[in-house]
Amino acid sequence: MLDWISDACSRLMVGALMPAYDFLADPTSRYFWLYCASGLVIAAFVYARHKEYGGFGTTLLNRETWASKSAINDYIILVITPVMRLTILSWATINWTQVKDFVVSTLTALGVSGTVNDGTAIGLGAALTLALFVVDDFLRWYVHFLFHRIPELWEFHKVHHSAEVLNFATAERHHPVEVLITAAVLTTAYGVINGIFIALFGEHVTVTTVAGANIFLFVFNLAGGALRHSPFWITFGPRVERWIISPAMHQIHHSDKVEHFDRNMGGSLAVWDRMFGTLHIPRGREIEGFGLGEETRDFRSMEVILIRPFQACAQLLRKRFRQQTKDASKTPGPVAAEF
Repeated sequence: MLDWISDACSRLMVGALMPAYDFLADPTSRYFWLYCASGLVIAAFVYARHKEYGGFGTTLLNRETWASKSAINDYIILVITPVMRLTILSWATINWTQVKDFVVSTLTALGVSGTVNDGTAIGLGAALTLALFVVDDFLRWYVHFLFHRIPELWEFHKVHHSAEVLNFATAERHHPVEVLITAAVLTTAYGVINGIFIALFGEHVTVTTVAGANIFLFVFNLAGGALRHSPFWITFGPRVERWIISPAMHQIHHSDKVEHFDRNMGGSLAVWDRMFGTLHIPRGREIEGFGLGEETRDFRSMEVILIRPFQACAQLLRKRFRQQTKDASKTPGPVAAEF
């Protein structure tokens, strides 16, 4: 019993401190301090050239951005999500190494095996790094797309879109259910791709990283990725935005204007939105506000943020089940043969 209590307390403490660790020491985090710092430098440069944006200092120090009810909810979610993942939701965590080992053993049993020399391993490592980045980015887009298209999932994704202001912490403003589903998909894919490469080319093929982060993701985040959830309007221009999601494009995604709904769902690359017809390249500063419209006010309560998605999802599932039962009852049965 004492061991269980000690373990639970340790998990609670680690979860509560994880946001600070992510900010200070984890380059895989979207709000790692270096990304935030480089983003602020980029924003200062852009706002110095565009006085019509309102000024860098004025925008940065806007009280609503950092101290509003919406921002405070961001901070609360930032802490409770890792706490929940390490405690009551720990059972749902997928270990990518187990997936990798399963893929390797399966392919090996099928006769797939190989090794490479050190010279070839460098090129294959670059290929693995690129494959992981592209597949991860596509799956982020696809899962995000599903959360917008499937009504039951949308009820959970509303939490992210209920933000009335954007700051660096808003990047992690997700319902725990969405976090678990997204992590399960991405972690599984990470394990599968690593397993395929290892089975084909051996253990010498490794990912190219910078301080533990995929080099492509590191470069993207360093080039203003953290500004996607920020008060700064930063556009890359239409030519670049056909390929790369700019901060302005993601802010369009959070806009409360109807014409902006379900647009720009990509993470780093804009190609998926362009391929599937969800791309919106801004022409000027089109945003007036963020949120869900009138429903946004309801999500100022943490109780609503955590509980309502379950209630709304259950209601939709019951409605769907009743409709399917009703449709099935209307379906004519087989006509008896006459002799």
